[in-house]
Amino acid sequence: MADRILVLGGAGTVGSRVALAFLEAGYDVRCLARSRGHRNLACITDAGGTIVFGDMNDDAALKSALEGCRYFAHVAAPFPWSGLHLRLAGYRKLWLPQVRKHFELAKAAGIERAVFTSSLSTIGQAKKGELADESLPYDPKRQGGGNYYPIKADLERTVKEADGPPTVIVNPTGLVGEGSRNPQLSAACVFFQGLTPFMVDATMSFVDTRDVGRGHVLALEKGSPGERYILGGVNLRLKEFAALVAGMAGIKRPIVLPRVGALVGAYFAEWWGLLTGKLGALSLTSYYHIAYGQYYSSAKAQRELGYVPTSDLRDAVMRELRWHGVNVPDSANPQNS
Repeated sequence: MADRILVLGGAGTVGSRVALAFLEAGYDVRCLARSRGHRNLACITDAGGTIVFGDMNDDAALKSALEGCRYFAHVAAPFPWSGLHLRLAGYRKLWLPQVRKHFELAKAAGIERAVFTSSLSTIGQAKKGELADESLPYDPKRQGGGNYYPIKADLERTVKEADGPPTVIVNPTGLVGEGSRNPQLSAACVFFQGLTPFMVDATMSFVDTRDVGRGHVLALEKGSPGERYILGGVNLRLKEFAALVAGMAGIKRPIVLPRVGALVGAYFAEWWGLLTGKLGALSLTSYYHIAYGQYYSSAKAQRELGYVPTSDLRDAVMRELRWHGVNVPDSANPQNS
């Protein structure tokens, strides 16, 4: 009988690809999810996985889902899209105890090993001209803007301190590929369809979502508990990524403007979202992703896990476009070039 793993977050971009990667590797995959009818979950069931419905923050539901599982993949950490600091204390009060409890219950259920999906935002800022790696601690003085960065650092620290099973931490970089839930947040969709005439530039790192899924499998099987592993792929400036995607569409990339406009727009969007209850693609979080952008090294994951990311993002871009229903001509297919 195949080893069973419980995956949290199967309805999400990363969680769905992680579940599919474990299925491909021969594991018996069970997902605990609240969403019903989401196509990411349908992809998992079509591939042979099992979905049990319930709230991961309901102790009884999580205990039941963990029963009979040998391994645990926590890919459902919260995502604070708003960057207004007035929300930070509330996020910490709510989310940190929840995640700690998830790992305590996993240990009580007899889970032997776990993997936790963290974020590139917990990696500290590298010196100019150098690649950021796992040795760099989160620096609140240099990365303290918004909520996303401090919350992700707090969550990673909480997992390390929790009385849970031996846990390996992975830190994916910017995702490209199928599985995302919001086309408004898809740079591939925006650039391919020419939806914006202007953009701001940033130093970025992109990774195929399928590579991230396989990286989780490798981390569970080969990673050292307590260690973190960057799952990156291709280091590019955002304008270079825009040029790649726009070139596939046969159009010009947007014109690059100074970042100050994005910062002003982000503050306006945040306060408008606070008034209306709706926050779109532009927020202080998205601005800080640009401001704190840097290149990342996946050398540790390659060396210790055998992680081999793709060096060509075009196939991942194509899959992301088709996932969101974008009409892609045959001429844009990298297999035809």
